[in-house]
Order: sequence, then C-alpha cells, then structure tokens
Amino acid sequence: MKLTQQFNNPPEIMFSEKQITIIAQSLLKLATHSAVRTELPDIDQYVKNFVTEREKGDLTSQEYALLYLYARLHSAGTTYSPSEKELFKKRNAYSCHPGGLSPLILAEQFIKPDSVVADLGAGNGLQGLLLQCLYPHRKTLQIELSSELIRVGRIFQKILGISDDRIEWVHDDIVNVSLIAVDFIYLYRPVRPLEGGKEVYHVIANKLAVINKPLVVFSVADCLAEFLDERFSIFYSDGQLTCFVKQLHSTLHLDSVHTPSGLVE
Repeated sequence: MKLTQQFNNPPEIMFSEKQITIIAQSLLKLATHSAVRTELPDIDQYVKNFVTEREKGDLTSQEYALLYLYARLHSAGTTYSPSEKELFKKRNAYSCHPGGLSPLILAEQFIKPDSVVADLGAGNGLQGLLLQCLYPHRKTLQIELSSELIRVGRIFQKILGISDDRIEWVHDDIVNVSLIAVDFIYLYRPVRPLEGGKEVYHVIANKLAVINKPLVVFSVADCLAEFLDERFSIFYSDGQLTCFVKQLHSTLHLDSVHTPSGLVE
C-alpha cells in the first residue's frame, strides 16, 4: 500500500551536547568493563581511538571514532544455536546491524517517561539500552531470536545499571510476541521481504493495526511500508531511516503469544 507522506514540518536530527555525552559515556562504560573486554578482546583499540580523537578536538574525527566504537559493541555475541539458525534461514533473516546514532537522537520527542518501547530483532540490545540511558522510560522490550545475543545484552544492561523492571528480554520469534502495550517501535530490517520474510512483515503489520493508541515506528532500511494500512503515514525519511505515525480517528499528535510482564493489554 502506498502510504501518505507528511513532510510539511519534518523533525530535524540535531545532536545536543547532552545526548552525545550520554552516548559516549555509556559506550565507554561498556567498552572499558572487564566483562565486555572478555567478549571483545580488541575493544581497547576502539576506546583508544575515540579517546585520542576526542583529545585532538576534531569533531568529525571524534564522531567517526564514536561510531566505530558503537558498531563494535553492537557486534558482540552475534552467534546462533542450530535451531535458531534453522529459523533464521526460514525467515530469510538478517544478522543484526547497527542502526546508527541518528534514530537515537530523533527519538527524543517521542519517548516519554511512560512509554513502552519495542526493538524487533534487538541483537544484544545496545540500541534499546541506549534509548533507556538517554530517555528513561517505563519499559523496553528487547525481542531477539539469539540466546547468545541476549546473554551479552544482559551483561550490557548490568554494566549500565538499568533495572530489570525497565528492560524485558524476549527470546522468541517476532511473530509470537504481543505488541499491544507498545507505543514506540524500532526495527532494522529484521528479515528480507521474500518468501518466509514476507510472513514476518505481514504479522508485524497486523499486530500494529490492532494497537489502539498513538504509535510511532522507526524503521531502518525499511521494508515495512508496503505492508502497513492506510492509517499509517511517513513523517520522516532520509533514505536510511523511515519514520511512521499511526493515525487514530482523525488526528494523531506527534507530541496466544508472549505477553510482556508488568504491562496491561
């Protein structure tokens, strides 16, 4: 379905000093911890590179060094068991890729203290954990097929000091998980839109269709648009990140499945 595009007043991605400081501090806290250094023996070189560029004061070089550090941490734990690999292949799935920092920055105006956020195909959960560090909120659902990635994600969570009541790790196929309590969704093209992958997008779209409250979706390398109904419109797109809003009634102001614990559906 061709969706309406609303670009009259598109949101701008403006990095604030506070946001960059929180992201950098969080990544350094992870990268310098002994448990993470065990998982990623080469992480020290990424830390040294970032610290060196920060001391030089060149903002562009510093940004690249921060992105390299972020991407390396995002890669920790990327392995699957035989049964997980079988489903991974059936779904035409992608290995987890880092979605970048811009979605984290743009999310500021949409994630509130009472928000319930879901990352569909969360990997080791770095993106969702950073969203909690930046904008503390009620709950983040980290939905991931790989138990190994979740193991690493729990290490990250503990190091960052994010309480268990704010993070729920869901080791399951996306199609089995209820999203009814969610009001902000993040995904980075979890599967290819072919054969078994199409089923996943149809199921996601159907789950989003029955959510009866304001809903924002951030989709990186988007394949979801063609599966959404006419109540969704695109309010931002830059070729990498596509953002949707779901219309309820006439307007929506932008300001037998697994049921997440502690959430009323």
